[in-house]
Amino acid sequence: MELLLRGKYVLASAAETRVLTDAAVRVSGDTVAEVGDWSALRQAHPDARVVGNGKQLLLPGLIDAHSHGRAISPVQKGVLNDYLENNLLDWAIMPPFDPELTAALGVVRHVRSGCTTIHHMGFDTEGPGALDLCERAIRTYLDGGIRLAFSPGVRNVDKLVLDSQAFLTTLPADLRAFAEPLVNLDSAGMERDYFDLFDHLYGKFNSENTRILLSPSWAQAVTESFLARTKETADRLGKVPIHMHCLQTPIQKAFSLRRYGQTAVAWLDERGLIDEHVALGHAIWVTDLDIDILAARRASITSHPSCNLGMRNGLAPVYEMTRRGVNVAMGLDDKTINDDEDAVMELRMLHKLHRVPSYDLTTPPLTAREVLAMGTLNGARALGFAGRIGALTPGFKADAILVDLDRVLDDPWLTGDLDIVEAFMHRAMGADVATAVIGGRVVMEDRRFVTVDVPALYQEIRTAVKAIGDEQRRRADMLQRLKPYYQRWYQDWLGGETQPFYVLNSRV
Repeated sequence: MELLLRGKYVLASAAETRVLTDAAVRVSGDTVAEVGDWSALRQAHPDARVVGNGKQLLLPGLIDAHSHGRAISPVQKGVLNDYLENNLLDWAIMPPFDPELTAALGVVRHVRSGCTTIHHMGFDTEGPGALDLCERAIRTYLDGGIRLAFSPGVRNVDKLVLDSQAFLTTLPADLRAFAEPLVNLDSAGMERDYFDLFDHLYGKFNSENTRILLSPSWAQAVTESFLARTKETADRLGKVPIHMHCLQTPIQKAFSLRRYGQTAVAWLDERGLIDEHVALGHAIWVTDLDIDILAARRASITSHPSCNLGMRNGLAPVYEMTRRGVNVAMGLDDKTINDDEDAVMELRMLHKLHRVPSYDLTTPPLTAREVLAMGTLNGARALGFAGRIGALTPGFKADAILVDLDRVLDDPWLTGDLDIVEAFMHRAMGADVATAVIGGRVVMEDRRFVTVDVPALYQEIRTAVKAIGDEQRRRADMLQRLKPYYQRWYQDWLGGETQPFYVLNSRV
């Protein structure tokens, strides 16, 4: 079946300056076939189904290049956002949900705000039930109609705390006895199990429509053997994308300098791990040299400004990385500013937070199109979909959104001289997204989901909360007892002057 996606305004790609008016995109099967004048396309294809009312903005679907598939946020589970190092202990008390529920909710929360692709980066995907949990999540995402990149993740060393063996010596006997099993991991066995899991998922699900990625969850919390095998596997299978958290906090930066005598990026680069197929999640505490390396190797980073603010991580130097040629992609990380997975709002966060690299009045800000590229073309590249999604270009997959403009243009008035892409970036919200098409399939139309029974899903979630068991509660209590020692351990690492990339204020 052919579709004609009709828009009052059509932006085929963030890389284009031209916006078509009274135009349409013809979709054949799952692919964009043609972009052009609405009347001409309608006359040539009178039997095609029309999607869109002719009053909307038609854009490529947005791409969330870094999330963890929780859908129900930590805040909803009763854990407030804090420093990452604190939250890693606090999250132990969160109630679990079945993967079918969180994946289906992930589809709803993403698609309703314009995201047509999600990257589910599993966090500590391990244990005897890992394969079943991963498969159930993947099937639910695909049934829901969203485009998926999926990466099982694992930490096979220093999982409790960085430099964990030395940390044990600082603990009293009872806490040491509790912590030792969390520190003395079977790293080799975890590595073996991880690659067995990856090989199975890759063989079963990887395709031109779905990507299975490699993910050493933290660059600094896996063994060198694990990293070497990751690189070998990626190369053997034809440059599989690799995604890992890196330099999310100043503590992670300090660890690399203490352990390796160099930054994490430089250390990874020496091992061949920084190239155009690698994406680093967060990359907040990078140095000038790190940015040069990332740019020279054509690497990607994913930036999640709402998460970084909520978790007190800092502010990634997105402006500088963009200007030097690093591929910066948007991620939601399950922790958006309104706790609602609003991808349009996250674009605005990127647009607004990276505006003051200096107070030179001739310094240009990031443009609306540069930021839109972070949520479309750049995300596609970071996830291994380059040349397939991220634009409404003939031959690309037909992933598109239609945005209502009533509030954007008419509340109560907006000059007609303003570029519609600027209007979208400054004024739109996820709630303005009316329709989403993914691979030529209408997944949501006029805010009604075709693939998910949303009221039934919400009711099921409300009744499916699993009680926190005695063992989980005991473990969480012990971790809280451990926290003061953990905080003191890390506090000793910090210090020294910083020279921020952004000029936000001054003490003197």
